[in-house]
Amino acid sequence: MTNNNSTQSETQMAEAPASWNTRYISPEGFECQLTLRAESGSELLEKVNGAIGYLLANDCIPYTYNRGGYRGPVNNKSKVAKGGNNSGENQFDDPAWCPIHQCEMKRWEKDGRLWYSHKVDDDWCKGK
Repeated sequence: MTNNNSTQSETQMAEAPASWNTRYISPEGFECQLTLRAESGSELLEKVNGAIGYLLANDCIPYTYNRGGYRGPVNNKSKVAKGGNNSGENQFDDPAWCPIHQCEMKRWEKDGRLWYSHKVDDDWCKGK
């Protein structure tokens, strides 16, 4: 005899095929976590874009951390506003912005070369 409750529990506990999890700091300073789930990657990306737009429009700040611990909130407002007057520039257009770790990188120059990087644990990241 099969246990019908066991089958129902397994079905209810199944994860969605696609999920996205992020942390952010609310305008009041609370650390928050948001998880979105969807049946496909493309459906999830649509939800993610809507959530990011909503969070930024409501003055929420991305929460960034690494294995070494919390690194503080990203000052996202200054990155987005940097272009000013609808110039279209945002943190994704800024070569000093690391899209991987959502932080500002240091500018380096040597022998006529120019690059940006930042330290992550004991390594250097160039945002690529």
